[in-house]
Amino acid sequence: MKFDDYVEKPSTPWQDAVQSFLLSLSPIEQAAFRAPASPDDCMAVLLATQRRKTKLTRILDLMRPAIDPLKRFESAIDVIVQVNAGIASPIWGPLKIVVTLSADHFRTLESIGMIIHRVISSLQRFSKYEELFEHNGLVQDAIGALYCDYLDFCVRVTKFYATSSFRTFFSSFDKDFRDVAENIKLHSQNVDWAAHTAHIEETQREAEKSKSERRAHERGNIQRWLSPSTVDDDLHKHLSECLPHSCDEILTSEEFQSFISSDSTKRPYILALQGLPGSGKTTTAAFMIDHMKNKGFQVLYFFFKANDVEKRSLLQCARTILAQLLRSEEHLYDLVEPLYRESGRVAADSLVEVLRALSAALGSSKATRIFIILDALDESSNSNEISQWAAARNNTNGPQLRILTTSRPSQFLPRSSNSNKTMLRMESFENSSLKSYILDRVQSNPIISGTDIGKKVADHVAIAAEGVWLYGRLMMDDIDRLPSVGQIQKQLHVLPTGFTELYTQIIRTIETKFNPIELRLAQQLHLWVDTNDYLPNFLVLADDRLGYGMLELIFQYANDGEPVHDPTQQASRVSGPLIDVYNENVRSLDSQTYELDFIHYTAAQYLEESSNLTAAQLPLTLRPRRLRHLHRAVVAIWYFTECKQSEQLLLDLQQSEGNHTSSLLHYFEMAYGLWNALHLKDFPDIHDKEEAAEAEVLLQKIVEYISTPACLRWVECAIIINYCGKFPHLLWNAVDAWSAAKGSVTHRFAPYAAFSKARMTFSQKYTFVLATTGVGGGDAPVELMKAAQAEYPRDELSRALLSLGKRWQSLAFPRFRATETDDL
Repeated sequence: MKFDDYVEKPSTPWQDAVQSFLLSLSPIEQAAFRAPASPDDCMAVLLATQRRKTKLTRILDLMRPAIDPLKRFESAIDVIVQVNAGIASPIWGPLKIVVTLSADHFRTLESIGMIIHRVISSLQRFSKYEELFEHNGLVQDAIGALYCDYLDFCVRVTKFYATSSFRTFFSSFDKDFRDVAENIKLHSQNVDWAAHTAHIEETQREAEKSKSERRAHERGNIQRWLSPSTVDDDLHKHLSECLPHSCDEILTSEEFQSFISSDSTKRPYILALQGLPGSGKTTTAAFMIDHMKNKGFQVLYFFFKANDVEKRSLLQCARTILAQLLRSEEHLYDLVEPLYRESGRVAADSLVEVLRALSAALGSSKATRIFIILDALDESSNSNEISQWAAARNNTNGPQLRILTTSRPSQFLPRSSNSNKTMLRMESFENSSLKSYILDRVQSNPIISGTDIGKKVADHVAIAAEGVWLYGRLMMDDIDRLPSVGQIQKQLHVLPTGFTELYTQIIRTIETKFNPIELRLAQQLHLWVDTNDYLPNFLVLADDRLGYGMLELIFQYANDGEPVHDPTQQASRVSGPLIDVYNENVRSLDSQTYELDFIHYTAAQYLEESSNLTAAQLPLTLRPRRLRHLHRAVVAIWYFTECKQSEQLLLDLQQSEGNHTSSLLHYFEMAYGLWNALHLKDFPDIHDKEEAAEAEVLLQKIVEYISTPACLRWVECAIIINYCGKFPHLLWNAVDAWSAAKGSVTHRFAPYAAFSKARMTFSQKYTFVLATTGVGGGDAPVELMKAAQAEYPRDELSRALLSLGKRWQSLAFPRFRATETDDL
């Protein structure tokens, strides 16, 4: 059909709906929807997010299969939509906008992927819809309605994130997803009906092909709904760490042989492998998985990880186990599909639903036996629930279920009349494999290979390791760094006991090679890496790792305010031995994924506990952690006073009146770096003059900041964000700071007492302004409000705070008249 043919024809209801959706947007948003775009533009937005590798991979896996079907879809409707709505790229223009807005919100990106797949799955049922769309009115209306659903979803995403970036941390997009998904389901039936009435006939081969493609697409949707963890990557990584013959003794043990033997019992069989931290349990679990799969057993598995939000819950474990089971027995998809459709959610986030689906799938499995291996059960956030499910699993109507768990020494799996449990301890096996490994490392060291001192090293390290593989590996790594025989001999006289001494010794060895800037980079990395230490839960759940942008900022601060070239490479240089940093190219020379993780659970535990050690016990890299709240606050002060990013952020917030569409995560990370210091209740005991002087300087910087107008950029950003979202959290933070300060104004360390007086004064002023011009005023303590009202406003900062509160009060109360605050 020619361009003029579309112009001459009157519009249809679906075309009117397209116009209606567009008119509901602001002029700026309409222009963005109408701008030309391409699939490459949309993928570039994702690649530029610098998100965690595992999450980026999952998002790309969602989007890439949809590119060609979406191109077909756009080719069918582009002329009509361009003429009637002026959208140059009917599919890619809106998609680029919503991907940009939700780039930092993984669940919304999943929603976008699911909606796209539901739309295109309706169109893939017949192959020539582009031609039919041009000539058949019924098909045109049906496909046009599907496009309206797509556009409706894009408009909803735009409005959701354009309203307030802060709002997205508290609100859910699930209702919008369900509404659009229901419309797509209805309009998909209309597409089928239109195709039928148009007498679409295809050969049996084409029909079967279409049916097969649709089945594969629906199964892909179910896998995306389950969003299994990247356990295949975990398995590959841990297998690469396994040395030949290191697990032979466990394989030949009576307990393991009994575990894999075939008997007639239908009771779940549980083998609990326990061992000390670092003894090789995870590597052993990976070896067992690989060994049993190679022997033809059906093995489902999951690696728990305490410091990874995605890998520490029963829900994610069950989703991953179910996804593996469906891939191994495809007939079970038909059983799970009704539950998936009944859910109506982007992701399977109901534990009850997933366990019901998993139990049903296990019960209908055609396997004789199924083995489930759960590694690091003690690192799960709800190990008791996992234990109860494993022990109570009624397997009379399905295959024999056998479960192997690994954990540190404890009683995680309770005995049950329905289970048969056996304990197997790592320390019960000889350490010959570890001794061989240490000897091989000695032989590969050119300084001590073939020498008497080399033999001593092998003997001493093997004895000190006590069967703990991680200790042996890290200790040999540290010896390999030493430059001479004399230094190695000296090391043998002070071999560390336990991981605390080991990590401390290794860090001290490594940091001797740091220049001053590298030491500062290392200190900042170890101050900020544990996001749980300073972010509230709702922000930690948004992303459980130190983000790439935040890494850039803290390194820029450490580098005297100058941006650091290749922050991931610098992080790799200064992160050992506690942290692994990964940086890989992803289908684009200028885009990289960044991933950061602790090398082991003991490393995360050591970093947390290091804050309680004395300064003398700590390496230079970790000494700032004793005063970590103050150090992070000083970095935040730099960000809100000297960093161009915060200056631009405030300008954007002012111009948009709070409707800021880009991510605010860096603001929150820095803001809570400040709030953590203002909320301090327990100040560490100062052990030496050097630390006392350091604390005094840090405290004085914070006092100067909160006592002068220097803090106003931070304050104004906070007021705009919270008033626009009508959130009381800012007021709560100010009240908490005031409460914490009250009990510390007479502290024996004078600089801290002075700091407490200053933060009490600041938080009293701030709370008064927030309570009288913003939301949540009823939560302010009466004592605080009376004291503030009696003194307010007397100084320049007080007047500036009140002025900002009045200026932005209309964001919290749109009908507010400015004169109403004249009597405050």
